[in-house]
Amino acid sequence: MIAADLLITNALLYSGDATPPVKGGLAVKGDRIVAVGDCADVKATATLDAKGMALAPGFIDAHTHDDRVLITHPEMTPKISQGVTTVIAGNCGVSLAPTLPTSQPPQPLSLLGDLPYWRYGRFKDYFAALDAAPAAINAACLAGHMTLRHRVMDRTDRPATDA
Repeated sequence: MIAADLLITNALLYSGDATPPVKGGLAVKGDRIVAVGDCADVKATATLDAKGMALAPGFIDAHTHDDRVLITHPEMTPKISQGVTTVIAGNCGVSLAPTLPTSQPPQPLSLLGDLPYWRYGRFKDYFAALDAAPAAINAACLAGHMTLRHRVMDRTDRPATDA
């Protein structure tokens, strides 16, 4: 017998590969999937009948500018409503950390918002803000090269030097 917190039954299971979907169940304990498919041997605290519904792996949005949205709208409704469960933020050389601008960030950094959002001097600070109000999805965050240039250079319209 497998113990679970949640058992979803009667779903049309999509595996994410080219095979056709099959009817079955999915069991979750904590934040982990513990069984997929035939879940006859699962004992769960709660059961959800997904008859007539599909259950599929989450999608990864590999090119986002969601750095600020992860903090200001942690429910991430525009993403989860599309089945996205993971975003990659910090693309195009633009990330909210690590920087502490003293003036309005230049293009393309201003894509992420006005000056009040630029307050994460270290990635540790940005991750602490994400931990304080966890987003409804997973996030992998890149350090933007333009953000790094803006942090350490007097001007970003010239080549960097060793100094």
